Amino acid sequence: MAAQQQRGATIRIFLVDGTPQGLRLVERMSWTGSFLAFARADYTSARARPEVGRTGAYVLLGPDPDEPRKQRVYLGEADAIHTRLDAHQREKDFWTHGYVLTSKDDSLNKAHARYLEARLCALARIADIAAVDNNTEPAPASLSEPETAEMETYLDFVLPLFPIVGVNVFEPVEEPAAAVAATDGVTEAAPEDRAARLHLKTQLTEAEGENQSRGFLVFEGAKGRKAKMVMMPGYEQLRDRLCDEGTLVDDGEHVRLTRSYLFDSPSAAASVLSGGNKNGRTEWRDSAGRSLKDLQEQTAVEG
Repeated sequence: MAAQQQRGATIRIFLVDGTPQGLRLVERMSWTGSFLAFARADYTSARARPEVGRTGAYVLLGPDPDEPRKQRVYLGEADAIHTRLDAHQREKDFWTHGYVLTSKDDSLNKAHARYLEARLCALARIADIAAVDNNTEPAPASLSEPETAEMETYLDFVLPLFPIVGVNVFEPVEEPAAAVAATDGVTEAAPEDRAARLHLKTQLTEAEGENQSRGFLVFEGAKGRKAKMVMMPGYEQLRDRLCDEGTLVDDGEHVRLTRSYLFDSPSAAASVLSGGNKNGRTEWRDSAGRSLKDLQEQTAVEG
């Protein structure tokens, strides 16, 4: 079966109070769902909205107190969402932004909300971008087959709205495209995928990566310098955290990346792996030896 074609979508963002950082109501054409984004500082105004009084699911997001460079997320549901948000306003300190998922016609019921909560929690854990604050895994509600299909369609519509308001905690790292089998039995990337890859090669560093819209993805198995040199504090803290959590592990005279990891920038990726300050735009190069900087400048000229 041919792969489904990705289609364009019309998204409308209504600035409730006229400011881009304030309450935002995000809607899609031909969708009965409702998506409200707000800052904690605006909770009083958000609470007065009809969406927050309906049945649905919600997401709370903020810096992780244990790892300031990482985010923490909490997923919940309620018959009347403001009852739970009132409690979280008093009891949970970490969150700075909230997101309410309901429907315009108030058609979601308790079972629907529980299903959405469980699915969002599972997606956040799979993505592993933010620490999940839920102490237990929410049990998914038992829905009929048609209702399950409806809620999965709801998720298909709502998940792309999160990145629009700057939230990526439900997006798993984009792994390389499908591999093809090589003659020796080892799988390798297809030629067109290899051409898009960038390489970081020094005496003690060997890595492959890809520049993406969300950041710079370095593929699992990358090797970096074990010893640290002079590093910017932010890069050093990130490297230490990756070592502490087992994403970077000792591998002889190297450190090795145990899973593909999305860095904020090419420079962050190059610096963490090399153990020193590096300009990623000049260090990452394609198979023809052209730097990322050269490739970006070439694209700008051609455009």
